[in-house]
This record gives sequence, structure tokens and C-alpha cells, in this order.
Amino acid sequence: MITPPLAPDVLARYPGLEKLGRTATRLHPRPGAVAATDSHVGGPLLWPADEPWPTCVTPYMVQEEVPIPVELVARMRAAERGRRQSHILAEGEIELHQEIAALVGPGFVGWGSRGGGPVVGYRYVPRPHLTPNPMMALAQLRAQDVPDLPRPGGADLLQVLWCPFEHSAGPWGPTVELRWRREADLTDLLAEPPRGEVGTDGYVPRQCRLHPEQIVEYPYPEELPEGLRRLVDEQDEEGGDDDEDYVDTFMAPGWKVGGYADWSLTDPHPTPCPRCAGPTTLALVIDSSERGTGRWQPTRADGEPDHDPYEPTGVVVGRHGALRVFVCLSCPDVPFLLNQQ
Repeated sequence: MITPPLAPDVLARYPGLEKLGRTATRLHPRPGAVAATDSHVGGPLLWPADEPWPTCVTPYMVQEEVPIPVELVARMRAAERGRRQSHILAEGEIELHQEIAALVGPGFVGWGSRGGGPVVGYRYVPRPHLTPNPMMALAQLRAQDVPDLPRPGGADLLQVLWCPFEHSAGPWGPTVELRWRREADLTDLLAEPPRGEVGTDGYVPRQCRLHPEQIVEYPYPEELPEGLRRLVDEQDEEGGDDDEDYVDTFMAPGWKVGGYADWSLTDPHPTPCPRCAGPTTLALVIDSSERGTGRWQPTRADGEPDHDPYEPTGVVVGRHGALRVFVCLSCPDVPFLLNQQ
């Protein structure tokens, strides 16, 4: 896969931006059979036979329905009819919402009905795994294939596993394990990993081959020096058919290793190491889609447009967002931090 280069005049609009460029490797996952010796999404791992397979013991979240008394529903409907404008709550509605939330209990996320059935309240509650749940292989990345892969302690292989249930610890979603290895040390391998239970289909990856491509991207606007940030704001305000959105132009979408983090949903916030509180490095972005449009629409090596699936891995994170893995390369055992956008 090949990303078309920037137009010659694009960087010239932002004097000084070029020196802030940082390489990242777009992984370009596409469905296909893979082997344990490959870099991939959703395939078998080079796993030592004498090393226990990781399991998850963190309680997962399940949705429960709590019946709401008919008279409380009637009071709520009556209050709604008293609105002067449909989007502005009537007097007493806030108190009724609070009454429903108290009735439903901890974990309350809303109320409603399905298919014309009775009105119920919804809440998420933790439930323990009956037994430790074997994690699922999500990805394997080899430094030989992925030039921007960090290499802590000389590692040249990263394996990512997760528990495919919703959890509330950290960002809402799967629990995650990382394994950094030296591929040359792996000789006696596990033939068949244990299989665990699955709670969310969107956390089960399709097997995908990777087509790594190293590109250059640039910082999120609010992480730019003040002068450049003002210039970006001015360009965005001017708009016009010939102007492209800064993020869409300078920050790669999809699965990638390295580069800069896109903070479009939450604005930037610190990502300190959970152990030493020092800075971390963006190691991996696990995205729900490749969103390869416009500037980032890749072409194949033969020059033809790439028309492979918009969501090749089948993985859906959060509300169709991305899970980012930040690692501390200064601490032993490479502690990591998860962030979801």
C-alpha cells in the first residue's frame, strides 16, 4: 500500500511544521490467511510452550434491565407534555430523572422501552468470570516488518492480547496484555492456545495480513508551538474548497505504530507512565476503521486504488473509535497506558 505524497505547497502553508514531522507505520490490515511467523492482526502467535497463556480475572460489565413503575412513567410523560420547547426540560423533569436513576441503582445509563414493551431502566453491573478467561490474540508485530515499532531491551516482536468483554477498569472495553520478545529466543512453541469466552463480537478480529508503510505525520494542532497553532486556527477559519482540514491532512487514520496521537474527541491530556509518572510513547493505534479517504486513501503497489473493506479487521472500539497504547520505554517491563478516542 502506498499513501499519495503531500502536495508540494501544503507544508509551505505552515512554516516550521516540517521539522516537527515524525515517522509512523501505517499497518494497512487486509483480510487474508496468516502464519505464526507473520506480522498480523488476529492470527496465531509465536508463543513459548513453557509460558502460561494470559487470562483475565477482571470482572466484566453486563447490562441489566430494571422495571420502572407505571405511575412513575406516567408522571414522566406528563412532565414531558409540559415542555414549552421539545429540547428544554419542563419543571420537575430533572427531579423525575433523578428518581428513576435512584430506582435503577448504581451503573444507571438511561431508560426506555424496546419494541413497544414496558419501560425499563438500564444499568451496567460487574460480573466475575466463572474461571479465569483466556485472552484472545489481537495482533503480532515484528520490527523487521514495522520500522517504527519500539524495541525495549532489544525486543523485536510485540504481541497484543485482550479479553473480548466490556470492562470498566481503565477505558471502557477489553483488558489488554502486551508481550515484548526477541524472536530469536523463541524455539519450543505452543501448538494450540486455549480458547476463552467472548462477550462482544466487535472485539473478535478477522485474520488480516499487514501491508506496512512508513509515512510522516505531524502533531495534533493543540500540541503545536503557539505560532503554528494560531496559523492552523486561521487556516481553519478561512475554510474554502481548496483548504483541507489540518488533522485529515497531517495525521494518519487507521491502525498504525508510532507517530502522533489524534485528540479530536477529548483535546490533549497527559499520558503519564503508570509506574514512574514520566512521559510515554504512542506505540500502537487500534482503530475501528481505516477511513482511507482523500489524502490518506492508499493505492496498491501497481498504482491502482485500494478498494478493500472500510473495516477490514472487524474490530470496533468504543463508539466506532480507536484504542491507543502508550508505553514507557524508561521503566523495566515496559508499563503501558490505554487511551480511547
